[in-house]
Amino acid sequence: MKAILYLIIATVFLGLNFHLAKVILKEVNFIEAGFWRFLFGVVILTLLGSKKLPSFKIIKKNLKGISLTGFIGLFGFNLFFFLGLLNTSAVNAALIVSLNPALTILFSYKIIKTPINKIQIAGIIIAFFGVIYLILKGHITNISNIQFNYGDILILIANVFFALHHVWVKKYTSTISNLNFTLLTSSCCLIGFFILLPISGMEVVTAHTHHFWMAVLGIGCLGTALAYFLWQKGVQIKGAGKAGIYMNIIPLSAALFAILFDENIDTYHTIGGLFIITGLLISNNSSSKFSKTLS
Repeated sequence: MKAILYLIIATVFLGLNFHLAKVILKEVNFIEAGFWRFLFGVVILTLLGSKKLPSFKIIKKNLKGISLTGFIGLFGFNLFFFLGLLNTSAVNAALIVSLNPALTILFSYKIIKTPINKIQIAGIIIAFFGVIYLILKGHITNISNIQFNYGDILILIANVFFALHHVWVKKYTSTISNLNFTLLTSSCCLIGFFILLPISGMEVVTAHTHHFWMAVLGIGCLGTALAYFLWQKGVQIKGAGKAGIYMNIIPLSAALFAILFDENIDTYHTIGGLFIITGLLISNNSSSKFSKTLS
C-alpha cells in the first residue's frame, strides 16, 4: 500500500511539472531550465541525506547502475523530452507519453524477466483509453487533428529512456539506499545539463522574476527531489512493470492542476480520469493476486 501511495504522490507532482515548466520556459531556454530544475533538486536531496551521504566505495560499487539510470535513463529522458516539445504539440507529446507503461512492462519483461498477466494488460488498455479520451477532450473526431512529425520521434525516444530508467531503478537499487540512488542519478542529470549550458548560454540571474524562482523552487523541490525519490522508492518496492502503469496519472494530474493556473476543467477530464483510475485499480489488483499465486 505504501508503494502505491509513493507512486501516486510522485505522478501528481510530475503532472504539476508541466505547468511549472511553462512558467520557467518563458524566461530561459530548455537547457537552462533543466539545469535550474536539477540544481535545486540535488541541493534538496543532499540536505535530506546529509547524515548518510554515499561514500566513494558505495559509488564505485554501484557506478554502472548509477550511470545507466542517471545519464541515459534520467538525463536522456529530460533532454529528448524538452527537445521534442520544441518540435511538436502538447497533445502529441501527452499521447506518446501515455505509451510509457506498455514500454516499461516490455523492457521489464525483456531485461529482468518480470512476468505479465492478461488482466494486467487489460487494465493498461483501459487506463490508456482514459488517457486518449482525456487528450482528445472527449471527442474522437479530434484524432484527425493529430499530425506526427520529427518532434514526435524525439518524444518517443524520451519515452524509451524513461521506461529503461524504471527498469534500471528496480535492477540496481538492491545494494544502495533509495535516497542515495536518487541523489546520485539526479546529480548525473545535473552534470549533463551543466555540460550543455555553455552551448545554449545563460540568462542574468538577477533578471528573473519572482514567478520564475517560485516555479524553479516548486519543480526542483516537489517535481524533482520529492517526485523522483518517491517514484524510485515505489519502483524499488513494486517493480518497474507494475509501477509504470501509474504514469497514466500524469495527464490527469496535469488537468487537475490546471485549475490553479486559470484553466478550466470539463466533463471529459472527469470521464477520462475515471477510466484511468479504473485501469490502475484492475492492474494493481491483478498484479497483487498474481504475485500471491507465484509465491
